[in-house]
Amino acid sequence: MKGTIVGMTRRSLGTAVGTTTGAAALAACDLGRGPGAAATPSLAPVTLRYAGGALGTPGSGTYGDGRRLIIEALNARGGPAKVESEAPSPLNTAVLAQAAAGDPPDLVHAHPREYHPFVNTGAILGLDAYMKKDRRNVPEILPTVLEYWSRDGQRWAMPNNWSLQGIYFNNSLFDKQGLKTPDQHEREGKWTFDVYLDLARKLTTGAGETKTWGAPWTTTALDIQLAFFWPFGGDLWDKALQNTLLDTKESLEAIQFQGDLTAKYGVAPTDAEVAQVQGGVNTLISAGRSGMDITTTDSLGRYVTATFAVGMAPMPKGRAGRVIRGAPLGVHLLKGAKHHDAAWEFANFQSGQEAARIMLDLHVTLPWHKSQAAAPEKAMKLLPWESAAFYAETIRRARPTVYPAQFREIVNLYTPAYRAVRHGEKTAQQAIAEIKPQINELLRQR
Repeated sequence: MKGTIVGMTRRSLGTAVGTTTGAAALAACDLGRGPGAAATPSLAPVTLRYAGGALGTPGSGTYGDGRRLIIEALNARGGPAKVESEAPSPLNTAVLAQAAAGDPPDLVHAHPREYHPFVNTGAILGLDAYMKKDRRNVPEILPTVLEYWSRDGQRWAMPNNWSLQGIYFNNSLFDKQGLKTPDQHEREGKWTFDVYLDLARKLTTGAGETKTWGAPWTTTALDIQLAFFWPFGGDLWDKALQNTLLDTKESLEAIQFQGDLTAKYGVAPTDAEVAQVQGGVNTLISAGRSGMDITTTDSLGRYVTATFAVGMAPMPKGRAGRVIRGAPLGVHLLKGAKHHDAAWEFANFQSGQEAARIMLDLHVTLPWHKSQAAAPEKAMKLLPWESAAFYAETIRRARPTVYPAQFREIVNLYTPAYRAVRHGEKTAQQAIAEIKPQINELLRQR
């Protein structure tokens, strides 16, 4: 495929596309040793450069905090290899430039929607050869999670997070209105999007600075909106990634339903209303002015510290049943770096069960290992309002997102089109008809 997000070619990388060099790379292949084991004196020390976002401050309970703790856990083992974090900005552009200049980091952190430019330019290694050799960790990782980075017959990253969407709600508001909560509807087998809308309308009350919205769903992100597309029976594109499916009956219904939450029903704030709230929609949630929130598990910080009674439920069911959207985060190995084997050992460590427990304890992930996912209540330190049964149901119903190489350009087309629907200026059918030819043209680029 041709690189459409970052304008680099394989040729422009030049010497950045290298191979693993001998002793220096092998020097760190001892990362899997147990804690406290002495470093082998005959092996030269190796420092791995790990490019990602800024590390979280201690005690912040963020994903960045988890990455910091994982790096510290590895370095505390005292082996010949250690990991140092880098935070170039903007991350992907900076790392691709470093690769083109022949000086890439050993590892780079990325979301599945962002890795295609690295594949297009030949900047990262396919990991299947390493994965086939591992007999302990890789076979334990849920295939669904690894599938997010599957392309051209290879898998390109190892995860250290897996966040799935669910419903988190203000139990106090439901009590005040005398309404059944989403988890009660779920236990009765009646938790559907029709019920979701009905509850959202009843929970929307007040005006001005005291207004409460029943379902403040304001995102324009196309992949995050799969929370509605998939249960409605729709999708973004066909399996061959040649044609968009945004204009199918089911997809159009999903788009219109989301837009109508604001334009027709007023259960979600308008852009003008959001602009008047310092801190945006998340502030509404923290202030107890949101009835139900659709979010991923890596964004639960505002609920962990909430002053109101919190509840949770899995996503509602649509005509296609319950289909869950989420995303993992993970690391790639840079092809032009010098320490591939050592970098793989760290990538595998940060994807292992010890690292998973760090992320699980911070409430920024769900389990991505088979044994941990089978019993979330044993793998996670659940808060009183969290439900292991609902997490297990969410994990079972998860579907990996397929991201085409041109995803960012497609999003640039979709965002203003969807905003027109959300503002009541166009129907979903009108908005998508205008951009369908351009999306298909992007999909067919190779």
